[in-house]
Amino acid sequence: MVLGFRNSRSKERFPLFCQVFLLRAEQELSTNMELLPVFLTLAILAGSSPGMAYVLDMNIDYVKQMMVEYEPVVQNHVSNIKAVPLNSLAVRQFHENVLKAESLAAADPIPGVAEKLGLTELVKLVIKAGLKDTLESAGPFTVFGPTNDAFSNLPEWVKEQISNVTVLGAVLKFHVLPGKVDSKSLSNELQVATVEGTQLRINLYTKDTKTVATAQCAPIDLSRVDQAASNGVLHVLDAVMIPPAGNIVSTLAAVPTFRTLVKAVQVAGLVETLSGSGPFTLFAPTDSAFAKLPPGLLEKLLQNPPELAKVLKYHVVSGTFCSAGLSSGNVKTVDGREISIKVSADGVVVNESKVVYADGSVTNGVVHVIDTVLLPPDYILP
Repeated sequence: MVLGFRNSRSKERFPLFCQVFLLRAEQELSTNMELLPVFLTLAILAGSSPGMAYVLDMNIDYVKQMMVEYEPVVQNHVSNIKAVPLNSLAVRQFHENVLKAESLAAADPIPGVAEKLGLTELVKLVIKAGLKDTLESAGPFTVFGPTNDAFSNLPEWVKEQISNVTVLGAVLKFHVLPGKVDSKSLSNELQVATVEGTQLRINLYTKDTKTVATAQCAPIDLSRVDQAASNGVLHVLDAVMIPPAGNIVSTLAAVPTFRTLVKAVQVAGLVETLSGSGPFTLFAPTDSAFAKLPPGLLEKLLQNPPELAKVLKYHVVSGTFCSAGLSSGNVKTVDGREISIKVSADGVVVNESKVVYADGSVTNGVVHVIDTVLLPPDYILP
C-alpha cells in the first residue's frame, strides 16, 4: 500500500503535518506491519473529509475491507497451500513417527508399564531389590519381564534363594539390558550384555510353521513384545531367567550328579572343546545313567579315549536348542550321526532316553539332562 499523493497540486493543498505523518507511516509500515490497523483507521478518518479520498492515493472502501481482513490474512495464505497427498509414503512416515513420539512422551517409565501389563510380582520384586528408581531413570533400558505365573512356577528352593535381596537383585538385573533393543533387532544366537554383567543369549526357532523366541531359553511372549515405556521397552517372558554360572564343563564340574560325565570328558580330551564359545546343546547323562550301561562297558571306554570321544560327541549338537524350540525329528550330532527327538505332552525323548531336566543355563549353549547314555544303534565297542 502506498500512502502518497495523486499529483503535486494535491500535495500543495494537503497540510504539512499530514504530509509528514504519511511519510512516517510509510517508513513504519515497511518494518512493523502491526501498526497497519492504526494507520488504516486514521486513513479512514481522513477519508471522511470531502475530497480527501481524492487527495490520498487509495480507495477508502478498500481500506475498510483491509481492516476487516487484516487478522485472518495468515490463515488465508495457509488455506491456499497445496497439500501433499495423504497416501504419500513420506507423509505417512512423518505422521507415524510423530504419533510414536507423542505416545512415548505420554508413556510411563518401565515399572509403570509393567504394572499396566499385569506384571505385578515383577514390580513388587523390583521395589524389594531397590531397583525401582533405576528403572524409572532416563535409561534407556530393555527389560524382559516375567509374568506372575512365571514367578509362581519357580521351584521352592529358587524362591527361597531369591528371598535374599542380593541374589534377587542379580537375577532381576539379568533381565535388564542397557539401551533399547526392540524385537526386530533380536536374532538367533544373539548375545547381549545385561546390567548384571553376564551375556544373555537370544534364540529364534520355527516350530509348526510358527516363530518361537527365547531369552536364555525362557519363552518370549511374541504377542506382547515392544511394550513402549518413556525410558525404554519391555518384552514379556513366560519364565524367569537364571544367570548362567559358567560354561558346560565348569557348570557340570560343580554338580555332584555329573562326576562320571566330567571324568569321561577329561579322558576323551574334550574339556577345551566343550569349554569353548560353541554354542552347543549337550544331552548330559547323570551318574545313574552311566550305571545302566552293560557291565564293563564304561571301563573299556575309559581305556579307549578316541572311542569314548565318539560316544560323548554323540551327545552333543551344534547350536543352542532350548526345549521351547525342540521339534520331533532327527538331529545331526557333532559326531556326524543322528539322534531321534520325540516331543510330546509327556516330555522329550532322545532315542530311548528321557529328558529329566531341560534348559540348564550355561554360557556357551544349553544342557538337557537325560536318564540313559546315548549309544548309536547296534553299537559295538571296537
